[in-house]
Amino acid sequence: MKQFFRILLIEDDNDRVETFKAWLPEDVRLVHAGSAGRAIGILQRDRNAYAGIMLDHDLRGQMVTEKDFSLDGTIVSKTIMANIPPDTPILIHSMNPVDAPKMDIALSKSGFSVSRIPMSEMTEEKFCEWLEEAREMWEARS
Repeated sequence: MKQFFRILLIEDDNDRVETFKAWLPEDVRLVHAGSAGRAIGILQRDRNAYAGIMLDHDLRGQMVTEKDFSLDGTIVSKTIMANIPPDTPILIHSMNPVDAPKMDIALSKSGFSVSRIPMSEMTEEKFCEWLEEAREMWEARS
């Protein structure tokens, strides 16, 4: 029986979510947070549960509370650094040309392996390469 591992997708655009779901192998379980607030809650609760984290920056499309309006991927990145082991690979797929590089730098300086591939450049092949890195790191932890 195959062992499943989980990937956390922090994304507010349903089309992007569906694209990533279509590219997932059968043995990967996707956990989806559609807002920064939900992502923060998940990251604080499930500290060692994910083989990798996929991160967008602009997360206002599925806001749940008014507080979500003031939250974004930068705040989520800080939560990742405070709660998640640095051997968890991060895929930043944000198209934000200013804040995505800042998230990359901050996470990298904290010891995370970060891949930054904007959605406009994302392909199934690039995604699967990152996913394979996440799988290898997950298996090394287990």
